[in-house]
Amino acid sequence: MLKSNHIRTVAIILAVSLALRWGLILKDGQYYFSDEGRYETSRTFAKLAIDGKLNEAFSQFFIAPEHLGFKIIGIIPAVFEQFTRESLVIPALFFSLFSVLNLFLIYHISKRTGAADRESLTALLLSASSMSLLYYSRHLLPYDTAMTFGLLAVYAALDEKPNFKSSLACGALGFACFITYNGYWPLAVLGMLISSLRGGRSPTKQSLNREAMSILQRGLYATVGFILPAVLLFAVANASGINILKEYRTFSTTVSQGQFDEGWSLPFEYFWHAEHWLFLLLVLLSGYAVFSSEGKDGAINFWAGAAIFIYLCLLIPSVFLNLFVVYGRLARQMLPFLLLLSANGFERLEQQISFGKNLTKILLAMIAIQTAWNYQASYTLTYPREFAKQAQSLRPEFVFSEKRLAFGAPTLCQNRGYVIEYVKHFEVPPEPNPPVQGQLLLSAPHPDNFLPYQYEGYTYDQRQQFRTLQIEMRFYKADDEFMSDGNPIWKTMKSCLVGGE
Repeated sequence: MLKSNHIRTVAIILAVSLALRWGLILKDGQYYFSDEGRYETSRTFAKLAIDGKLNEAFSQFFIAPEHLGFKIIGIIPAVFEQFTRESLVIPALFFSLFSVLNLFLIYHISKRTGAADRESLTALLLSASSMSLLYYSRHLLPYDTAMTFGLLAVYAALDEKPNFKSSLACGALGFACFITYNGYWPLAVLGMLISSLRGGRSPTKQSLNREAMSILQRGLYATVGFILPAVLLFAVANASGINILKEYRTFSTTVSQGQFDEGWSLPFEYFWHAEHWLFLLLVLLSGYAVFSSEGKDGAINFWAGAAIFIYLCLLIPSVFLNLFVVYGRLARQMLPFLLLLSANGFERLEQQISFGKNLTKILLAMIAIQTAWNYQASYTLTYPREFAKQAQSLRPEFVFSEKRLAFGAPTLCQNRGYVIEYVKHFEVPPEPNPPVQGQLLLSAPHPDNFLPYQYEGYTYDQRQQFRTLQIEMRFYKADDEFMSDGNPIWKTMKSCLVGGE
């Protein structure tokens, strides 16, 4: 009976998590970031393949080979679109399944390391409460999908009886993680390290030489699992005339928006602004788990070591080597292990303190309140594409070209006596527009005010500018005087209609 209730609770949490993500997706927001355009490769492949142009279809993957796994997986919703209708919602609904699968994997990783049902359930509940694991599900980006493969690699590495198959699977899943989103290489490497260094649950008294050979053997198997698909990919790319190593090396140099020297602090700032007080609670619970275990709990040592390892993989290349800039999406790799530690700390708190049961009830209430507060911040966002549609719905005679959403488009444009401003994503904070004289018909806070987004390539000074500006998207009916030929602002203002659209 207890087991049945536990399974039902897990299913309910996952179902609610999926419903929340689908609700977020249906409120739009797809194609806000330019990187979401990589899904077009999947669409082009599907169309060409269905038309029988297979050679041309496969060549699409190597035009820009970064994050290749995401483009390959994207074929599934892209083919579905070909037989239904083109929609940004369909692929977003599909990719959100990986976001929920990550919650389920955190739960199963907890169980695989010997956690009791309650602790695993707590890990799932905390994961489902995380804003950082939610808001990207509305966008067509590879981060959640890559994390799925990375967590699967960790799960495979934690096999109770490590063997050739589990090590090989770990390496292959690590490769899938890396090829889906190249920035998650620390998570891929972590799984392979765990596979190599972790023995069975009940190790025998082996000599140091035998233990070293066992580690070497598992590491070799994991490496083979990673290298075999990599060699296959290189061979296919080479046959297409593409040096994929060179392409990846070139692409890595483009990850430079932001500041290298923020690599040590940005993960913590990002988590604070994404999770708020929930992040502080996770840190305190994790700290309690580490110190109360006194280093005697292998699972806690693993998770603490995993979080530190990923942090160092971000810190050293960024701050000391200036190879890439740390973004919020990269810091997310630490979160599953912080959640696992927190779940352990939560259970220890309940069991080891006299008033632990009452305290954990209070903590659960606090988590629920903070989660609701965090989630509403994402649910209330309005994006430029949707704002323009609302403006056109309000005034059907107003015409707005989608090209005005693109990088480099003006922040202010007019059409048929109407003016719309700040309806685009900003790579840098914009200069304030001159005031528009007229009737304000519609306004909404700009999504770049959403604090977690500000940790994706902006410098410290740029973040402060955004917070000072508090940009709003606005739609006006301009006054006749403002539209006069004597007004230089009106005369130089670009049209919202581009070309022959």
